[in-house]
Amino acid sequence: MKTIWLCILTTCLWLPGWVAAKEITAVGSAILVDDMEESRDQAIRDALRQASLQMGGSIHSSQMLVDGLVTSDQMSLKTKGQFRHVRILQEKISHGILEVKLRAEFIEEGQCATNQGNGYRKAVAVAGFALQTPKQAVLGGLGNIEQHLPSVLANTINGRHRLHAMDSGHMLMFSSVDRAPSSQNNLQRLTNSVELAKELGAQFVISGVIRDLDMINPNAGVPQIWDRPLDLIGLSREKRMRNFVLDVYVHDGISGALMFQNTYATAGEWEYGDRKHTGFATPIFWKSDYGQHVKDALSKIVDDLNTNLGCQPYMAKIIDTSGDFIRLDTGGSVGMRPGDELTVFRTSTFYNLDQQGLTQLKDTKVKATITQVQPRFAIAKLNKTPQRYAIQREDVVVAW
Repeated sequence: MKTIWLCILTTCLWLPGWVAAKEITAVGSAILVDDMEESRDQAIRDALRQASLQMGGSIHSSQMLVDGLVTSDQMSLKTKGQFRHVRILQEKISHGILEVKLRAEFIEEGQCATNQGNGYRKAVAVAGFALQTPKQAVLGGLGNIEQHLPSVLANTINGRHRLHAMDSGHMLMFSSVDRAPSSQNNLQRLTNSVELAKELGAQFVISGVIRDLDMINPNAGVPQIWDRPLDLIGLSREKRMRNFVLDVYVHDGISGALMFQNTYATAGEWEYGDRKHTGFATPIFWKSDYGQHVKDALSKIVDDLNTNLGCQPYMAKIIDTSGDFIRLDTGGSVGMRPGDELTVFRTSTFYNLDQQGLTQLKDTKVKATITQVQPRFAIAKLNKTPQRYAIQREDVVVAW
């Protein structure tokens, strides 16, 4: 018995155990052909179609007539949710027909925005966050923010258990923070930073620019002649407020394309004097009102990353091939398990008008079933001969 991650709509869903799910049993069939795996796949899909109809799915068909003859006949199935934890209960063959009985959990639609897709923790690399105006970090001794902010962000991401973050804060994505997330190529045109995103090896690369750490009202702490009269009537002097403005970018680690960008801005009271050096992300920094506002902003960033990346298909690169087996650049740390099934995609490069190499993926229809999982890699068996499809290193496997 094996677990199959499959869905009727475009994206698969994995949800934590507390999410309500309906368990359903269905039977599907397919004509038995020479390729047993293909017959089984068709029978499973038929069973899921039957299950979808039981859960309120609907069949839509359309026909095109030309001179009274049907020239186009299309049928589609729409469902109000998606399946997880599909388990084969029974298989039997009778009169050339393969019949499969399965059980699955059905999840109502609308869950993907708050939950991770397809069950795997997608690997993200958190690259360096450049400081646009370094002199703004002098107050409070926050010059370590470029190195420490990626670490804090990676730790916060890992604390949510939906993405698997790697701290790559020593690597900067942009040669010029003024143009980020773009850079100028040798043709004097702006392009996204593609190559570095690929080199980091993760499925997604998070980076950004710290735009503003300046004081909003730098003279608020200076004694004024009206301080004493204000104290007598119960009014306090103006608080010393400080900005925190951060641009966040997410690049696809396989194609290098920019997938997400947003600006996060907040402000808090800077409670320390001009000579007090707290450093960034120290206990005394987090204790301040300003530190609490920064922590809230970083938490909001992680929420948005989970929402935007959680429903993306899971992808991992092929390290090498040996016969019918492939080794994958993924492992137990992302939730991979023996019996999981993924689809192999060929990668190729084409060049746009700027002579920039772009990655294109092509579905080979070849299935890879995980047979062995190690912490940092996994081995999968292909259901078809890899030489026929020229499957090689740098190709990818995908789970929808």
